[in-house]
Amino acid sequence: MENITSAIPILRAKTLPPIFFQQVVWQPCNWIKRLFLTLNILVLAGCATTATHLSLKINEGLPELIPVRDFVANRGSNFGYQISPDGKKLAWVAVKGISLHFFIKDLVQNEIRTLPAGNFYGEFEWAQDSRRLIFSIQQGDENFAYVTLDTEQSDEKPQWELISPWGGVKAQFARPIINDPEHVLIAHNQRDKTVFDLYKVNINTKEKILVAENPGNVTQWLTSPQGELEGRIVKQENAFALELRQRDSSYKLVYQWAWDDDVQVVSIVENSSRIYLLTNKGRDKKVLIELAHASGEEKLVFGDPVVDISYIYSHPLTGKPLVAFTEHGYPTATMLEPSLRNPLSSLRDNTLAGFAIDGSDSQFHNLVIAAYSDKGRAWYLYNVEHDQLEKLGASASLEYTDLLADMQPIEFASRDNLRLHGYLTLPKGVPPQHLPMVLWVHGGPWWRDTWGYNGEVQFFANRGYAVLQINYRGSAGYGRHFQELAIGEFAGKMQNDLLDGVQWAIDKGIADPGKIAIAGGSYGGYATLVGLSFTPETFACGIDIFGPSDLAKMIADFPPYWKFEMDRWHQYVGDPGKPADRLLMQEKSPLFKADNITKPLMIIQGGNDVRVRPGQSIELATKLKQQHKQVDFWLIPEAGHGITRWPLRLKQFRKSEDFLADCLGGRSSNFDFYQLGSWLF
Repeated sequence: MENITSAIPILRAKTLPPIFFQQVVWQPCNWIKRLFLTLNILVLAGCATTATHLSLKINEGLPELIPVRDFVANRGSNFGYQISPDGKKLAWVAVKGISLHFFIKDLVQNEIRTLPAGNFYGEFEWAQDSRRLIFSIQQGDENFAYVTLDTEQSDEKPQWELISPWGGVKAQFARPIINDPEHVLIAHNQRDKTVFDLYKVNINTKEKILVAENPGNVTQWLTSPQGELEGRIVKQENAFALELRQRDSSYKLVYQWAWDDDVQVVSIVENSSRIYLLTNKGRDKKVLIELAHASGEEKLVFGDPVVDISYIYSHPLTGKPLVAFTEHGYPTATMLEPSLRNPLSSLRDNTLAGFAIDGSDSQFHNLVIAAYSDKGRAWYLYNVEHDQLEKLGASASLEYTDLLADMQPIEFASRDNLRLHGYLTLPKGVPPQHLPMVLWVHGGPWWRDTWGYNGEVQFFANRGYAVLQINYRGSAGYGRHFQELAIGEFAGKMQNDLLDGVQWAIDKGIADPGKIAIAGGSYGGYATLVGLSFTPETFACGIDIFGPSDLAKMIADFPPYWKFEMDRWHQYVGDPGKPADRLLMQEKSPLFKADNITKPLMIIQGGNDVRVRPGQSIELATKLKQQHKQVDFWLIPEAGHGITRWPLRLKQFRKSEDFLADCLGGRSSNFDFYQLGSWLF
């Protein structure tokens, strides 16, 4: 079973498959501009600048400069492998020509056909008819709509079919229905923007049937693989409750927890007699338990003494937990089902060290397994019955394995003696001494950095910078106590953890104290603004990517469907409706300390951002420009809380490398001929 949840209301950037490539659409262009740009490419091509920082200049041992285009628009990109429910087809996304296409392989006939993916966003899955693909589209405002694409239609002008409302409505795909090729379950907030009603939708006729109307307090609908409504999670005054649906359509309370506990329903099995939960109720770390419905007895299935369980992969039919994933310094996959040990053990013998199960057919005969490292990932098809493993594809980034840097787990003590963990990525080819460094801060803040391929991190390292990532207090994955240490600590101890990490790198002799930049998206953007306004002497410059500058305004402007998470925001940051809280939030807001910003700052903001409204960045940039501060403000009208289209990603990376080259003295490619394409198309 799966859960239908509201959007996870944490401040983090949207993530994309590594080496992402979006569709190019031709637009008429003034011929004079095209001619001018064509001539100028001859001048600009080959004008990459060498590093000017002394530690990089003296050694001159940096590896080959990887073009910007290969980080954001690599024509070898492929990802998203999914096996069809009948096990006879495989679909994935890859580049054909100059745009993303869906590739559909008939495993019986060994034939491949392609269909343009258009503005495909994020992930897709097969419908139960093993013919259509289902995926979401949006316009940057997080109002997702879902469409189907018939893989057997003509590839000349393939048509999408909307199966959820479009325009001002946020939809959530619940699940396809086993053995029902015509219907899927979808929830959306068309009736009431604060909550989500559950519908059964016919993907042939588009007819929708209301399965359950949200009374105003349901945070999740729980459904079975057969499409039955099994239960719901409701928000009570100071708690949440899991309720199972009874035969008379009433609901029975079976599990309750405080609003600040972290509980997720993994699966409901055996006619609702047993429930698997990830929970930290009554404990520090999140563990997997089995709950007997009738008796209420809880049985510990698996837990880790050091970190939370990140997620559980369960059998798509039975709901039985099969694999538990945890993140220490390196990722760990614990087999709860012995039959899966063989394929993952054979992959572990390779250099790819992390694993994920991305999907299976409806009978669990074939699995799609992703294996990954800090250089990229590869996908495999595993036949359970014959114990056979077949490689399907690999990230384009793996072509640059020899040029990419190693991401190493680190740990150190904060000034108040808290053990902090993170990752250090050092540029290849130069001694790790007195290097220019980028402090790359993750979003959330209830998120965390993990070991694996990170395009921005590898890009910075290839340009010559040491890259430091820190899981500051409040980050997810390290237990309840570690997270709760962040209460009231925006611009306080959370920021001190970052500063202590910087000092650790300086004390180790790794970082040049005069050449350290701070950068990040969402909360990472906020931390960047705090770093430049609260401790302006620490950082040489900063890159803020859609970070909030006014905490009270940010919380007041949150989308209406975030209402169930407001208790957490009020506890950790404050309630803007209370004058005393608003005053404290103002004291922690960089907008009101803009006078202290003296170092170069780049601000990137999406015009459709619903998490951090563009007005915050506009106001801060205006204020800094009026004070004649060095600020580069880039407002992207069509972007939301994340940058998805490759021309915009290309511009982001190019602007960043030039900005950091001026500030820190690393390398810059100065021009990538894909820029010409992004201007012309």
